[in-house]
Amino acid sequence: MFYSFPQEVINQIAERTGGRPVTVEVPNLCDGEVEVDAEERIFSVQSFTQAGGQLLERLVFVAQVTKSGVVFTDRDERGSPIILERVRPFPIKAGRSQIRNGKVVFPETQQRPELPKRVVEPLVET
Repeated sequence: MFYSFPQEVINQIAERTGGRPVTVEVPNLCDGEVEVDAEERIFSVQSFTQAGGQLLERLVFVAQVTKSGVVFTDRDERGSPIILERVRPFPIKAGRSQIRNGKVVFPETQQRPELPKRVVEPLVET
C-alpha cells in the first residue's frame, strides 16, 4: 500500500493524528507493463527467469477501478472495497499496456487529462 499510494498513506496518517500533511516526493517511475483483466483489475506484469532459463511472468495486483470510478486495492471483512480515491468513470477494456516515462495508456480506452488537485490552506483569523 505504501509503495503504491504513498501520498494517500501520508494524508491518512496526518488526518488521524491531527498532523500536517506533507507532499511526498515521487521518484521516477520505472517502465514496464500492466495488464487489465475483464473485472477491471490492474496488475503489474513482472518477468523473471527460472533457474532452468525458462522466462516466466508474474501478475501482481495493483488496484481495481469500478465502473462508477471507485479506486481500491483491498476489501474489508464484509467484502466491501476500501476506497482510496474516486475518479471520473471511464470505460476500460481488458488487455496489456506499456508504461513509458511514468505514464500508462490502457488499451482501447479513452483517457481524459487529469486536473491537478489544489490544496487549500485554511484561513487563519488574526
